[in-house]
Amino acid sequence: MRKLMFGRKKKKEKRSLFKRKGFWIFTIFCLTIVGMGSYYVDKELQPYRDIAQEYDLALIPVVEQPSFILDRKGRELGRIFVQNRHNIPLEEVPPVFVNAVLAQEDQRFYDHAGVDWVGVGRAAYLNYKSGRRTQGAGTLTMQLARNAFNLLNEAEDKGWSGYERKIIEAFLALRIEEDLHLQLEGEFPDFLKRKKKVKEQIAEYYLNRVPFGAGFYGVRSAALGYFGKEPVDLEAHECASIVACLKNPSKMNPLKFPEVNRRNRDHVLRRMAQEGMITDADRDRLIALPVTPNPNPIRRGKSHLYELIAKQANQLVGEEALSQGGYIIRTTIDLAYQNKVEESLKAQLEEAESRPGYQHQTYQGFDPGSKKSPDYLQGSALMVDHTTGEVLVHVGGRDYAHSQYDFVELGRRPLGTALFPFIYAAAFENGLNPASQLLDEQLDARQLMVGGMEGVVGEWGMEVREPHYEGEITARRGLNSSKISATVGMGVKLGLGKVVGMAKDFGIDISSEKLLNRLLVGWDLVSLPEVVMAYTTFPRGGSRVAKTHYILSIQDGNGESRYRSDLSLLESEPSCSEATAFQVHSILNDVMKAGNLASVSDELTDAPFSGGGKSGTPYGFSDAWMVGYNSRITCGVWMGFYKGSRTPIHGEAFAKDLAFPVWKEAMNAAYSDFRGGKIAQPASVVRLPTCRMSGMKPTRYCSEAVENPETGELTFRSTSYQEYFHKGRDHGICAIHGSGVNPEELASIPTRREALAMIPIKPQAPFLLGFDPYQSETPTLDPEGQSDEDYVGSENLFIVRDRVRGEREALLRLPKPLRFELKR
Repeated sequence: MRKLMFGRKKKKEKRSLFKRKGFWIFTIFCLTIVGMGSYYVDKELQPYRDIAQEYDLALIPVVEQPSFILDRKGRELGRIFVQNRHNIPLEEVPPVFVNAVLAQEDQRFYDHAGVDWVGVGRAAYLNYKSGRRTQGAGTLTMQLARNAFNLLNEAEDKGWSGYERKIIEAFLALRIEEDLHLQLEGEFPDFLKRKKKVKEQIAEYYLNRVPFGAGFYGVRSAALGYFGKEPVDLEAHECASIVACLKNPSKMNPLKFPEVNRRNRDHVLRRMAQEGMITDADRDRLIALPVTPNPNPIRRGKSHLYELIAKQANQLVGEEALSQGGYIIRTTIDLAYQNKVEESLKAQLEEAESRPGYQHQTYQGFDPGSKKSPDYLQGSALMVDHTTGEVLVHVGGRDYAHSQYDFVELGRRPLGTALFPFIYAAAFENGLNPASQLLDEQLDARQLMVGGMEGVVGEWGMEVREPHYEGEITARRGLNSSKISATVGMGVKLGLGKVVGMAKDFGIDISSEKLLNRLLVGWDLVSLPEVVMAYTTFPRGGSRVAKTHYILSIQDGNGESRYRSDLSLLESEPSCSEATAFQVHSILNDVMKAGNLASVSDELTDAPFSGGGKSGTPYGFSDAWMVGYNSRITCGVWMGFYKGSRTPIHGEAFAKDLAFPVWKEAMNAAYSDFRGGKIAQPASVVRLPTCRMSGMKPTRYCSEAVENPETGELTFRSTSYQEYFHKGRDHGICAIHGSGVNPEELASIPTRREALAMIPIKPQAPFLLGFDPYQSETPTLDPEGQSDEDYVGSENLFIVRDRVRGEREALLRLPKPLRFELKR
């Protein structure tokens, strides 16, 4: 009945979730919480967003503002960068390198808008799970922001935590990508194409900026620095090796830590395989390869000159100021001269190395990857404007990439015969003159003590294959022909102490503990600047340039002057008297016209050459020097080996063949701007006629007989020439021909012709002949023993070249002595 009355019990209907009051209450509660949380989070993040807004995004493409080094005419010599980098476009980076970077650093690079929120979530989960920070979520754009604005250092300075820095990086990354989209919107209206271009631009900025360790910034510096290759030439495993450095540049570079680098390289290769960028087979093949660095890095300095100028600029304005970039550094260097000297030096060194039988390491045979210093032949050059002290050319070595040793700044080598001018200057300061008589004869090796103590010393100074001795010669001849024996003999008589003292006055430091005769042939070590500055004495009239200058002015990025050289403050020091300087100059000028460089000096553009010069060849041919000047510039060239040995360059390494051609090219290059004029004779010097055979005032009898080698006929020529003397120093009447007769008149007498042709017999021991005031013996040329005094009255006869008879002073007539007798 009950069933019939009430019928079947109805099933309770389920209400929709959205109609439930509780759902909406919960939803409103959650949204309120989320909204409050978002408001709170946004409020908390706003300061970091504001900080990110302060950075100038226009600075991102500006990797670094360089400072420019200009030559004296405004031509660029180089640029100073604080970091070792070189920007290249993305097209020059191989795709495999980009893939390696993305596989390790940012797999979702082309999907996110600057921040990889998926990566953030994954990193947060993994870090929470491990209980420590093991994962990062930094994208390439975030890393670019960090490096572009140096956020690591800024965070340390401002006390930001790592998470605070990451938040700022994230906001900056979002700004960077958004800004690039706005910049490219007009050029790429299609969003997908524009996004691709934005990503490529970010990748290029990133790869040119980030550090790869060992001081290499950017992909090109790293490629050359680690493997000696341009980025486009890198192999896949080399790309992975460089990318591995990004995790910890200071601890993973392949030069210092090859095994650590290899482990991380292999990790990069595995990630590339996981991302499908390379096959598993390629992965296994590449992992099996060793890490083999072959560095040939981009150097901060392209040359020794670059490094020197950068160093001096740092000293003048400060490293911190210079690191800001934008400076204009104007130098005294002339780029055209510099390039010409470098080219000529390279050619001469290569020519020397190509000589048959050359036994040393060659430039081509040197292995830059050996980590050893080169042993090949080196060269250096220095040119100075000696009126201002400005350096026009500075070549510190053959190849800066192989050796950063600057010979101009650091080198010291034996000067050889280029020391001779200072020995003669010492002689002229102490009473001798260019006409003084020297003896050019074989020199006992024991007197010099170089290369042995037996036999005679060779006459290498003349720089000819078959040198000869000339007997008695003038000091002019001794210097202009670079006579070893005559110069050493003069120096010994003068005294080594006076020679060393004079060299010191010229600024040359001969620091031998013991004064040995060998210092007279340039045995001791000297520097190229010392020698060049010393030679400035001769065109400057007795004072030398004491300090050189490389920088004319420095201007900062705002156009403000930070340094300007005062050319009126040329520093100079006295070296010798004005008269001595001119006497030596006159002989060094003679070197180019009639001395040992006469055969090559006609190649100078400035001809006839009004300056002077001297080649320098040490005993053993270990070095080659050439130093010379005109009225405005002085230039020195050196060639040899850096190592301290005195190994010969080769058996006939004459300086006039090796160093002179480079010096000639340097002087020719400077001819248009620094053409030399005649160096004026000072008032303290007089030019007088002089007998070449006695070095004294000539008489009408000063002549010499010259025999025609074909006919045997005798002719006579004057021995008189013009020579320079200190004013006020009397050099007397010719002691050889002073009371003689005219040789031509003598030759007309038949009985005398045979006497003229006689060869005098030189004495073996001293005896009174020619200096006997009482004329106890009178030399005779008469075959029958007739005395000279019986001929031509009381006049005495003396034939030129017969120096054995001594120097008789015809004006001195002493009375005959009284008779005396011995008493028992």
